[in-house]
Amino acid sequence: MKKWKHESVLKMIEESNNDPIEEIRFRARELVLEALENGWSGPPFNSIELANYLNLEITPNDAVVDARISPKGKKGFSIEYNPFQKPTRINFSVAHEIAHTLFTDCIDKIRNREDEPSENRELEQLCNIGASEIQLPYAIFSNDANAIENITLENLIALASKFKASLESLFIRFVEVIDRPCAIMICAFNDPSHLVVEYYKASKYFEKKIPSNFHIPNDSNAYECQAPGWSARETISWSFLEEEEYNIYCIGLSPMRKDNRGRVGIVVTPFDSTENLSTQKIRMEFGDATKPRGVGTKIIAQVVNSSGALGLGFGKSLSKNFPIVKEELQKWHKEKSEFILGNSRLIKVSEEMYIFQMLAQKGLFAKAGEIPLKYSSLKKCLSELATQAQDLDASIHMPMIGAGQAQGDWNVIQGMIHDEIVAKGIGVFIYMLPGKIPNIKVKSSLTLFNEESTWRKEK
Repeated sequence: MKKWKHESVLKMIEESNNDPIEEIRFRARELVLEALENGWSGPPFNSIELANYLNLEITPNDAVVDARISPKGKKGFSIEYNPFQKPTRINFSVAHEIAHTLFTDCIDKIRNREDEPSENRELEQLCNIGASEIQLPYAIFSNDANAIENITLENLIALASKFKASLESLFIRFVEVIDRPCAIMICAFNDPSHLVVEYYKASKYFEKKIPSNFHIPNDSNAYECQAPGWSARETISWSFLEEEEYNIYCIGLSPMRKDNRGRVGIVVTPFDSTENLSTQKIRMEFGDATKPRGVGTKIIAQVVNSSGALGLGFGKSLSKNFPIVKEELQKWHKEKSEFILGNSRLIKVSEEMYIFQMLAQKGLFAKAGEIPLKYSSLKKCLSELATQAQDLDASIHMPMIGAGQAQGDWNVIQGMIHDEIVAKGIGVFIYMLPGKIPNIKVKSSLTLFNEESTWRKEK
């Protein structure tokens, strides 16, 4: 059993004669049930509304990093929060501060996560558990969690969005209520090549014992999650799994305040033979296509339009990171005999990095019902891209090309990418903006992205 040290936690143990994790969960559930009786409702369950119900003074203050709670008078409290944070962050931060009130000595002093984070780690960990109980309430969340057909990162992100909860909060509660084998590991980078488990939690059906401070093997795709929201996945068999195969889903989490180390959340589920995450398919993950992953030579693929403009999205970001992209496109645009639909250009930007520009979009906007993307031109460009990748022994990296302003059908486009490139044994990585689940209307077996959260049968 863990030996607790923080004075507030020790006081809770003395008062309850109970494990502090179980006690904070019990107190949070009692608070939630009383609020539900008095009309608090969701999802999402708004923690600011809960604070008002509890007669806590709550004030926006952009001078506060996240949120803090202070005593007010002999029995009252005041919560200040930063209103410019993301809505999910605000909801979690306020819930976290409410959880502080579950400690009877909270009235003694200001509770501020930014102050002495190492010394207050135990207290903050318990308040995170309390916050997850508030955002994902007992007897309500368990129904939604167990209604998930497949445990995948996409489904967990959709569930977090529904409840307006942070992913870390959701991970904690999910393994508490799920009726299937599943575990979560919250890891931190001690350095770029040393990702270590800080804490973990497993469902009651998960039989493997995860070692404390387990070092994630250096060949794991988890190391690709270098920024919050970046994701990766694979099928693994690590030492504590006793040579059995498991699927893992990884996503970058925000660092702890005053601790700049990157963090990664890992969801571990038993291997499903229908979803081997090491299969040669299109790898589709949350991330930044201008910062491709992995080792070796890489080609970033970009669709350009016949007007020679880079646009405001990926093209602008790419030219910001690699100014030569804009310069070369302007030069190519002046070559009237070469700047025609279906042609492409390879630009070397470093020893192991290339940009492949594909002229497959006619103009900027649809005209007379005709979409800007030209599939036949894209097909020709993708075929040439495969040839270049084979010659350079390179992997290919891109956003969801042609499916934005060009108005192409992503289901058609990914089929072309598979047939023209992946089928030839070339690795392809597709990057989506972190946290933004795309509107994919048809399931696909061509990618490692699971569309259960985005697919709608009735549409």
